[in-house]
Amino acid sequence: MWLIIREYIKYCLISKRRHGVHSPFMYEFGDRCLNTALPAYEFMVFQKMRKDLLANKKLIEVNDLGAGSKKLKSQRKIQQIAKTSGSPKKYAKLLFKLSAFYQPKNILELGTSLGLGTYMLAAAQEDVDVYTVEGCTKTYDFTRRNFPSSQHHKVHFINAAFNDYLKQLQKDLVFDLVFIDGDHSSKQLFTQLELLSEHIHDETIIVLDDIRWSKDMFEGWNQLINDTSYRLSIDLFKIGILMKRSHQAKEHFVIRY
Repeated sequence: MWLIIREYIKYCLISKRRHGVHSPFMYEFGDRCLNTALPAYEFMVFQKMRKDLLANKKLIEVNDLGAGSKKLKSQRKIQQIAKTSGSPKKYAKLLFKLSAFYQPKNILELGTSLGLGTYMLAAAQEDVDVYTVEGCTKTYDFTRRNFPSSQHHKVHFINAAFNDYLKQLQKDLVFDLVFIDGDHSSKQLFTQLELLSEHIHDETIIVLDDIRWSKDMFEGWNQLINDTSYRLSIDLFKIGILMKRSHQAKEHFVIRY
């Protein structure tokens, strides 16, 4: 808790708005991507999904393959999962904006959970394939059955441990956007990024959730900021973004969101 409070104060003091950066890519990111409008219908569907999940008292047995939840037991109500693990509105909107503005054709999500983030990634555009991986079989079954039919044809639901899935990926499958929200362990995160190295390109947007979830995750994020493999890193407090962009000088930005 104190880590989050201290880091949030620090973030508020050093973060910049779009007019405080001079990089053309980052100015476009702040001026256009973050200001992308959300269509009323798609956001209404998201709101209803979230409301229904928060009211759902169905119990399921959750098998945490990663670091697990700090707050929940293995047998959980759907409403508890939605409250603790589902994408908050603010960051679900960010996923929609990234998908709508940059128009990635192949998206990978590690950590489907209840599908709130999945929906926003898929609903943002018409021509997209979202590959979403969930390690817990019960969560996978629930989400696949309850996912909005309007977006189902764009989404490939996969029930597998993240590393197992990444190890058996077809060599020619390359992702334009990757959203990692699952294990909450820096060791596993580094392993997943290594396994993904053959399946991303120079402009792939890698979105990391909960970079301040724990001291371990935050230390991992800081290591990635200094990793020369990634020339662009963006800190949005809860979310971190990495891109290889080998043609540019190495830059790190802390952006107010």
